[in-house]
Amino acid sequence: MKIALLTDGVYPYVIGGMQKHSLQLVKYFAQNKHTVYLYHCNESDYDISKLEFFTDEEKQYIHSIVIPFPHKGYFPFHYLVESRQYSELIYQSLKKVIGEIDFIYAQGFCAWDLLRHKTRATPPVAVHFHGLEMFQFVPGLKSNIAKYFLRSAVKFNVTAADYNISYGGKITSILSGISGKEKIWQVPGGIDEAWFTPNKNNADGKIHFAFTGRYERRKGIAELNSAIMKLVPSGGFTFDFIGPIPDEYKIPTHEICYHGQMSSESDIKKILSGADVLVCPSYSEGMPNVIMEGMACGLAIVATDVGAVSLLVNSDNGWLINKTSEEAIYKTLAEVLQIKPDLLQKKKLSSAEKIQNYTAEKVMSGLLNHIEEAKKKVS
Repeated sequence: MKIALLTDGVYPYVIGGMQKHSLQLVKYFAQNKHTVYLYHCNESDYDISKLEFFTDEEKQYIHSIVIPFPHKGYFPFHYLVESRQYSELIYQSLKKVIGEIDFIYAQGFCAWDLLRHKTRATPPVAVHFHGLEMFQFVPGLKSNIAKYFLRSAVKFNVTAADYNISYGGKITSILSGISGKEKIWQVPGGIDEAWFTPNKNNADGKIHFAFTGRYERRKGIAELNSAIMKLVPSGGFTFDFIGPIPDEYKIPTHEICYHGQMSSESDIKKILSGADVLVCPSYSEGMPNVIMEGMACGLAIVATDVGAVSLLVNSDNGWLINKTSEEAIYKTLAEVLQIKPDLLQKKKLSSAEKIQNYTAEKVMSGLLNHIEEAKKKVS
């Protein structure tokens, strides 16, 4: 089968959760000997022509078409404008070979222009908007204005596509309200088994927290910082931040270590495997890779009940917060600090066990079944 994957990046050429998902897709399709026409971009110092993060056997099945992402600088709604132009560049290249393609999988807005020109001869198109943040609560006037413009664009893509990918949970409910349930494929996120790492039990009597992600308002870092500052006087914990956090949002205390941007998965696993609890206090999410990575490293999870998070986190392996607020986060972290060691260990073991159901192999196998069925319908 010949599959076109349209994406605005593959990890680590571009950093992000969707980009990690794109990497999984390409690898799984290629490993199963399906030809992949990969339309992507590069925002790293790596030589993307080498595709050095793929094996020689995988490369035999990958046609890499690099499309520069058109960064135009910051201005109101620049992301929408850039995404639309990027989709136009992809379509101009894709239409040269579209007659050879059996199925098209598009991340985010990457199929926007293709869907504008879609005909009966166009192969089936599945669109995957991972978090649908524009349909979830976001803080701040600017963010709320932006999300209404984003909604219109997303509705067009979702409605015009043949299929929509959902992680499940609240994401399915959102999509159902836009296009109906009949077009939805419910496919959870998956994690590579290489992430499964034995957890190191800490003997210093402290709770070791970790946060992974960049500074973005919807990630709830401001509220998390306020909660941490209320906890600092009582001590009994450490906190590792993995990701680029601006200096003005760093708390000057020895309990916290800021590691900055990290692209080495082995280094990230080393930090996570030495922690006890991953904290993900976002206002909106899809099915966060960071939570799955934390679970694979044997961490209990503190997270807000958004997107498909409740499929991963419950009272067995962590704490679900109803909403992102300083008080809610503070109360939950304070509760974590009071937990008995044996109960915390039980939650950590539950995470490591539960994540076994979300291996990339299992998840991608289910997706491929959907694609094969879609192909049969048009054969």
